[in-house]
Amino acid sequence: MNILVTNDDGFENPGIWALAKAVKSLGEVTVVAPVNNQSGTGCSISFRKSVNVEQVPSKLERVNCYAVSGTPADSVILGSKYILKEEVDVVVSGINPGFNTSRNMFISGTFGAAIIASSLGLRACAFSMDAMDPLNDLTVANVVKVITDELMSPETPLGSLFNVNFPTISLGGINGIEGCAPARSDLKMNVDLQSDGGHEIFSELKINADNIGLTPGSDIEVLARGKVAITAVDGSNLNYLRADQSLHRMIDAANRVIG
Repeated sequence: MNILVTNDDGFENPGIWALAKAVKSLGEVTVVAPVNNQSGTGCSISFRKSVNVEQVPSKLERVNCYAVSGTPADSVILGSKYILKEEVDVVVSGINPGFNTSRNMFISGTFGAAIIASSLGLRACAFSMDAMDPLNDLTVANVVKVITDELMSPETPLGSLFNVNFPTISLGGINGIEGCAPARSDLKMNVDLQSDGGHEIFSELKINADNIGLTPGSDIEVLARGKVAITAVDGSNLNYLRADQSLHRMIDAANRVIG
């Protein structure tokens, strides 16, 4: 089985190597990721631009690594069609340092890579966690492994798409895993004038916590209870799939390793 590992933070980011290490025993792992940070690029593809691919030193034995001078979506496309010649079974993206919940899912390069993989008919999952938590946490690695194992199952349909966020481990560990829907929210966009006369755009979630932010069963509310939040998404229309059978297999497998 061939596992393509990507991210939006660049091939040297520790998160992608924690992800590659967690899934290495499940198959042949190849890392294909941007040369540098591409956070916030969503599903952006470098249409009509020349994108370079270079094999670079790997941080894991028997894992090839390629750096792409483009976006996470470019990395998935080139990784699956050019590097692995259509021989990809699953795509896993991350581990992102910072949550990708609610509307952040749709500007995230981490989840954007998974969306593009799904649109190519590949099974895909994005993983994110609190930027302050240790990437080498054993429970995180075990959860990533069993979810990816279920992702690779013949019972998981081609094009399946999942988004996983780990709770803040430093606040009490992991209390289980639960399926959830993206919380309803607005995106607040800030524009800062730069010294060169240009403008830099920042984004942040603007959530009405009283009515929306902690809606039971939303990803933000599940994380607030110390549980891993996993969302099954219809790759064709990005609707939440509450009854997805692969989702429930993943939940059962992850709860067994969480204990």
